[in-house]
Amino acid sequence: MQTIEIQQIGTNRYAPAGADAVRLYAVDGAEGLTLAQLVAAVCIHRGAHLEARAVSRMNRMTQNNVYLQAMSGVCSQLAGGASLGDVAAVPDSYEMRKAARGCTVLEFLETECGLTVSQDAKSNWTYANRLAVIAQLKTSMDNANTTSQEDAIELQSMVNWRDVTFNASSGVVARYGNSGMNMAGNI
Repeated sequence: MQTIEIQQIGTNRYAPAGADAVRLYAVDGAEGLTLAQLVAAVCIHRGAHLEARAVSRMNRMTQNNVYLQAMSGVCSQLAGGASLGDVAAVPDSYEMRKAARGCTVLEFLETECGLTVSQDAKSNWTYANRLAVIAQLKTSMDNANTTSQEDAIELQSMVNWRDVTFNASSGVVARYGNSGMNMAGNI
């Protein structure tokens, strides 16, 4: 949380904190800021915070996309007739969360995807059992896609707020700069 400190400097020795006082602000260790500089500092801090959150969200989206690729590869493998004991077709870019690299399809489904493969499917790998496992995997992929879409919407919102914040800071600085130039011109 940012703490803003206000310091009043009297311009009239008879009224040190009155209407003739100049106010200077301090925030995050920067002292002697005018109001325009304070607004710019607060907006830039807010923009940097939003940018950091956006980068974190993009990293999460990247990880989710690789997870979707891994699930898609295993789903294609199962649709092609693979058994549960075959090595899972997982891309090298996917970082295994729980299972070891080179795990079987069954290990991938149970440990990485959190699916429950029935005992019947494990002992008797029939076409119907394969379709049931593929249906579970597709549901898991749909959930991951929904999460990706929600992340994309939230990322767009964060980027929009960051842009608004930076535009506000530059607008305030420009207005104060123009009013200062007008005052100097009037003198």
